[in-house]
Amino acid sequence: MIIATIKDIAKIANVSSATVSRVLNNDLTFSVPEETRHRVIEIAKNLNYRRKERKMRGESNKEKHLKFGLLIWCSEQMEYLDPYYLGIRQGIENECEKQGITISRVFRFLDESNIIIDAQQLDGLFVIGNVHAEIINNATDTLNIVSIDSVISDDYDSVMFDLRKATRQALNHLFQLGHRKIGYMGGISYIRTSEGKMYNTDTRQKEFELMLKELDLFNPNYVFTGEWRAEDGYQLMKQALEAEDKPTAFLIGSDPMAIAALKAISESIYTVPEDIAIVSIDDIELASFVTPSLTSIRVFMEEMGQTAVKLMMDRLKGRKLPLHVTIPTKLMIRKSCGADA
Repeated sequence: MIIATIKDIAKIANVSSATVSRVLNNDLTFSVPEETRHRVIEIAKNLNYRRKERKMRGESNKEKHLKFGLLIWCSEQMEYLDPYYLGIRQGIENECEKQGITISRVFRFLDESNIIIDAQQLDGLFVIGNVHAEIINNATDTLNIVSIDSVISDDYDSVMFDLRKATRQALNHLFQLGHRKIGYMGGISYIRTSEGKMYNTDTRQKEFELMLKELDLFNPNYVFTGEWRAEDGYQLMKQALEAEDKPTAFLIGSDPMAIAALKAISESIYTVPEDIAIVSIDDIELASFVTPSLTSIRVFMEEMGQTAVKLMMDRLKGRKLPLHVTIPTKLMIRKSCGADA
């Protein structure tokens, strides 16, 4: 007898495995169209899907009783507009599914509202994004915590990718292609605090400016910043194209902004990569399907989430020393930079 899996249901329903898992686990914090929820449940019934016994009963394995919380610094809408954080969350949920453990609570920041973390009866908390330590410290002193995409405290495990290295990977590639007039486009970063947002210059921008200043190539007129949104990528590129003196290449801090910037250039008299080369950071799935295909630094988002779960389980087994894991990145060369892919 063939046993249906979450992946089987996800494929037929045309949704992610994480969505299927949260629907079937009746996660009330998960916002999904009722039509999608009904479709997933019906497909699961038709396939005679049953949750694995080890996830439901827990007679002999201590891990069967473990429950975790997930704190995400952005709203669900923002998460879906920028797949970076979505990929991390899916990595966490898929690894939890493999190990037969449950994400029982999801906490989100909605707009400017404060958040109260009720960590009662949780064995651990995964924190995705830039969240101030004071918010976590208010939860509980004994809660096991793993942060992803930020280091909240040296006392907690963390999983990161090296933003500085990724920025230099991108810039070195543009230097190798002969570019010296290089611009930067990105968003202004912020940390979620108990009182709202605390803004600061993003690491990508800082590293860009540092590297170009080291080479005496930095031009402040080539730096364009806004919000981390596709709309801003479009408008910022429109603004850049209006200048008399333009860069011959851009490092763009995220793929959604870069894809929107490509659209802005396509509506102008300029072309990519002949007039302006583009390199981005993320390498979301859509990057290889746009025209021209987007050269990007691949960030292994799902692996970051999976690693976080493994760190959590290892900590619960008795490890005392906090670990800070850095996941490598990889340059994916495509058409937008002008190199032979």
